[in-house]
Amino acid sequence: MRAKIPSEDVAVKLNEWYKLIRAFEADQAEALKREIEYDLEDMEENQDLLLYFSLMEFRHRIMLDKLMPVKDSDTKPPFSDMLNEIESNQQKLTGLLEYYFYYFRGMYEFKQKNFILAIDHYKHAEEKLEYVEDEIEKAEFLFKVAEVYYHIKQTYFSMNYASQALDIYTKYELYGRRRVQCEFIIAGNLADVYHYEKALTHLCSALDHARQLEEAYMIAAAHYNVGHCKYSLGDYKEAEDYFKTAAAIFEEHNFQQAVQAFFSLTHIYCKEGKYDKAAETYGLGIKSATEWDDDMYLTKFRLIHELYLGSGDRNVLTECFDLLESRQLLADAEDLLHDTAERFNQQERYESAAFFYRRLMDIKKKLTDQRFQ
Repeated sequence: MRAKIPSEDVAVKLNEWYKLIRAFEADQAEALKREIEYDLEDMEENQDLLLYFSLMEFRHRIMLDKLMPVKDSDTKPPFSDMLNEIESNQQKLTGLLEYYFYYFRGMYEFKQKNFILAIDHYKHAEEKLEYVEDEIEKAEFLFKVAEVYYHIKQTYFSMNYASQALDIYTKYELYGRRRVQCEFIIAGNLADVYHYEKALTHLCSALDHARQLEEAYMIAAAHYNVGHCKYSLGDYKEAEDYFKTAAAIFEEHNFQQAVQAFFSLTHIYCKEGKYDKAAETYGLGIKSATEWDDDMYLTKFRLIHELYLGSGDRNVLTECFDLLESRQLLADAEDLLHDTAERFNQQERYESAAFFYRRLMDIKKKLTDQRFQ
């Protein structure tokens, strides 16, 4: 019979496990997780440590899903079961454990694209940030908050959190990946306020650093983001090349972001009038979005197909915009509403153009109100 293992020894391993998770060291994290599970069988009783393990197991699953996403139905146990187990013990969580609960729950809601819910959980976590002593952990939190604010175009909040995170990451050599990601967010926010040249400077720097990291995902993401900035500058040909490179790398490594890259490539082909190429990448994008069960991008693909490759049925387009708005994807709706109104104006379908211009103004107002909440 094994002697009881002191809970303090297991706590040390749990902290090491979390460091590996944060660094996306999946193989090492998996190995240490198995070791900890073995130790827990003979650990002296400590309910707080068991709760800590449950939270870290949930965070571990989020890490794995980020590196190699799978459908929730394919996970063992599913995310929903893990959440139910943790929430059933929520009243027992205090201090640092409560911080982790809200922080990880915010990460999960962000993964589900429930951005407003994610922010709500992050706000609760921020109230408990005083319990976090590790500087890198604080930087991780700041980065995640910057990320979600960027997605709903709360530009100045996002810039503030991203800049704070970057200041910390630059002190640590091992966090090159996060420095690149902070550059992405800062550049994205600059682009949102139309400072495209400044954004491009950050993105070219990020691409150089991504190549030094030799990580396929980061290289593809950097190409995609440079392409998006080139698109905003009206340089469609260069944007097309960057999107193609990004799509090829994402697809080769089976990253879900291939869906996004195929969408941007399809969209730019449509804008250039290259409808045969658009139809080809539309097919690839629909296939990929269906495989990943990505309802948001299925809606966006349906929208641009109807607008550029279909008859431009106003009811179909309205239904698509209703779906985007219901998910609080106002920034996505704003960009596509502008294109829709312009397309109808070019076709001299002025009544429909006016209809979508009015809706565009409504979305812009909602985004403005959101920024000042």
